[in-house]
Amino acid sequence: MKRRTLLSLPVTAMAAPALAQGFPARPIRLVVPYPPGGGVDGQARGLARSLSAALGGATIIVENRAGGSTRIGTDEVRRAAPDGLTLLLMPAIAWVGFFHSRTFDTKVWEEMTPIAGTAETPYNFLAASRASGHDSWAKVVEAARRRPDGLRVAGPSAGGIIELSVNEILQGAGVNGIYAPFQGSAPAHAALLAGTVDVQILPFGDGLGQMRAGATFGLAMSGPARDPRAPEIPTFAELRIGSTLMNSFSIWGPANVPMPIVQRLAQAISEAARDAEFIAFMEDRQGFTVRVRDGAAVRQELVDFDRNWGPRLAASARG
Repeated sequence: MKRRTLLSLPVTAMAAPALAQGFPARPIRLVVPYPPGGGVDGQARGLARSLSAALGGATIIVENRAGGSTRIGTDEVRRAAPDGLTLLLMPAIAWVGFFHSRTFDTKVWEEMTPIAGTAETPYNFLAASRASGHDSWAKVVEAARRRPDGLRVAGPSAGGIIELSVNEILQGAGVNGIYAPFQGSAPAHAALLAGTVDVQILPFGDGLGQMRAGATFGLAMSGPARDPRAPEIPTFAELRIGSTLMNSFSIWGPANVPMPIVQRLAQAISEAARDAEFIAFMEDRQGFTVRVRDGAAVRQELVDFDRNWGPRLAASARG
């Protein structure tokens, strides 16, 4: 397939000072605030391989710290020493959603150190199990209207942008329904296959993988246009059930990581993102688009998303 990798980090801006030449002296912990098996976990493990090479063979240990709507993993990194050896791979806009749903009591993106952005993808994907026979959104809605409890939707977490998205989908479809949050996409997928829910809302890459494996039907996704990797899947806008919404991914450290270390890590991430094996893994197998941004751009993404979506998220949390 045609590569869509975008590298926007100037080489001069990424050059690390001599102070960071010996970095890292010990293994780096890359914390994932989700369970093993999902798209964020897959991205972390793919990045760890290429980042290790970019850092001269450094050991990168991926650690899953799931729970608390990403708070457990986030707090693990927030409490760490600011030496660049404990990092977090974060779907950045989740923090905005969880702040407005009161999972977080502060705007975490204002406190921690952004290192670099890694990728982006459509934020939401809707899937039904093949056993249900519902191979289109119209069939799902038709079945939901025949049940007293309406449409049962499984998702990876409570509150935040996911729950707001589900509410928009139900309103757009004109059906009643309930949202069942799980701790990650993998247990939500198990519920879908067991038939205890009707559809699952999950990241695009996870949904694409499950569909390719023959477990589910893809129903819709939240990108601005149909994706060439799954051109048969309509967008939310086409179905008039929700918003166009992309998710971005980025690496963060605790507050006050020294700038030479930030620059050394960012330079290595930029190099890792050019690795052909990593690109193929991310784009062909995981459903991401590799897109590197510097720390300032990453933080600005969160500021902009908070400005645009914060009022709606806050209203959803109140209501």
